[in-house]
Amino acid sequence: MTTEPIRADLVVLGGRVRTGDAAADAAATGFGAANAPAAVAVRDGIIVAVGSRADAAGWDAAGGDTIDVGEATITAGFVDAHVHPLSGAESRHEALMLHGCTSVAEVAERIADFAATRGVDEWIRGFGLSFDLFVGEELTNAPFADAFGGRPGYLLLFDGHSVIASPRALELAGIDGPRDFGNNSSIEVYDDGTPTGYLIESDAELLVTDLYPRMPFAERVAAVRAKLAEFAATGYTSLHQMNMEEGDIEVLRAIEETGELATRVRISPLWRASDPWEETLERIVRLQGTGGRRWQVEGVKFMLDGSIDNGSAWLFEADTRGGGLEPYWSPTELFTRTIHTLAARGIQTATHAIGDRAVEFVLDAVASLPVDARGVTHRIEHVETIPDHLVPRFAELGVPASMQPIHAFCQRPDGLDMWTTLLGAGSERADNAWRVADLDAAGAIVALGSDWPVEEFDARHVFAAAVNRKRHGAGTPAVDEHQALAPERALAAITHHCWAAIDRPADGFVRVGAVADLAAFDLDPLTADAAEFAEASVRLTVLGGEVAHRAAP
Repeated sequence: MTTEPIRADLVVLGGRVRTGDAAADAAATGFGAANAPAAVAVRDGIIVAVGSRADAAGWDAAGGDTIDVGEATITAGFVDAHVHPLSGAESRHEALMLHGCTSVAEVAERIADFAATRGVDEWIRGFGLSFDLFVGEELTNAPFADAFGGRPGYLLLFDGHSVIASPRALELAGIDGPRDFGNNSSIEVYDDGTPTGYLIESDAELLVTDLYPRMPFAERVAAVRAKLAEFAATGYTSLHQMNMEEGDIEVLRAIEETGELATRVRISPLWRASDPWEETLERIVRLQGTGGRRWQVEGVKFMLDGSIDNGSAWLFEADTRGGGLEPYWSPTELFTRTIHTLAARGIQTATHAIGDRAVEFVLDAVASLPVDARGVTHRIEHVETIPDHLVPRFAELGVPASMQPIHAFCQRPDGLDMWTTLLGAGSERADNAWRVADLDAAGAIVALGSDWPVEEFDARHVFAAAVNRKRHGAGTPAVDEHQALAPERALAAITHHCWAAIDRPADGFVRVGAVADLAAFDLDPLTADAAEFAEASVRLTVLGGEVAHRAAP
């Protein structure tokens, strides 16, 4: 009996295939060995064969395409499990970037220089302002008021949960004193009740940021198309977008009218604590499954707490300024009810929980689900500090930990960063930071992300950060080296764990039957030095069997 040859519409040839199966990858022989897996066959967007170059010679790719990437290593396409590509493409377009500023005076100088290029009534937006410039100081707009020159504007702090608004922006927003938002959002004020310009959490922030005029639609479409191509050029094939802004669906549809998205985009709309419950539930349910060829609305995102740096993370014990004892979602009983309601409808959830108390609350909410509602995955995003007793519960409850170890670099070697200062330098909770390796060792599904535009998004840098716990190119010491992942675990966390976190555990591998999302790197992520891999050329990304990025020869 003759065996029918494997038919393919795409064959990718390389030096080695890293399948994502730990046993298979460990047993694989070196580059150039006759039996080494070095080729992948794809048909109709699905992997139909993985084998050696000799095997590939017998595959039938007539009428299809064969791409030879030389000695590059082929892996499953990388996934960013927590990112904001559409809103980031718009907000960071021609904006003032403040990352790397080392003093308040430098920030003011950059604002003034930027303002000099703008009209007298034009808005000025700055991003990435470090909290560390204000350790031991009050955050106000006073150091920057003159630099704005009477213009409306705001500076988004690094955490993405706080802004410093200019005096003119406060005036336009009608902010003249404190307000009760029913949660831990706040308008900070001086002793006399006048606003300082410091706004904490979205209910307060949006009063100002929503006044900024939106980018024209055509420009927004172009910016998103270009940004997704940048993601693909670093090795990403899929992005989990943790928000949905007005017009996002129209932008994605417009891109697909004239071409293809360079990456998959899975959108989970944000349900804020202040949103009307019945209306929001109806909207979330109605949106599920809306999509196109490479994008889909799936799941829902919650913000149970805020950030440690601005005092709005929900902690077991108060931070050093007395904050951190309230959740953002209030009342919390309503949060639990919402999780139960969505689980009963088969809708996946992802909850932002940074503080230890917030993380425990989400785990308790999942544990309280009835048995017949346990088939839906409920993720926790960020997980910046947790005590020992919470670590095993992630695996016990099947709750993925969607984490960004690249955020850990907010910690400074001298401990004088805001994150450490507010948790208490040398405290147990400060030492229990970003426990990626501990959660992975305990059997949890750890899914890696960047949280761009809060942090950089380069897939190679995110992978390297998980392995060496260093900010690429910064020349600074490793942060919490004991939480570093072995390369094979980091590869799992940035590929198939991200698929498992959305209830698709069979994908994110290079094996027969998996979706044909692939990346090819000049260096092998499992054997190369992490810092060197961070600069490796991305020869190819393949999305559903179609080329999304191909490096120039």
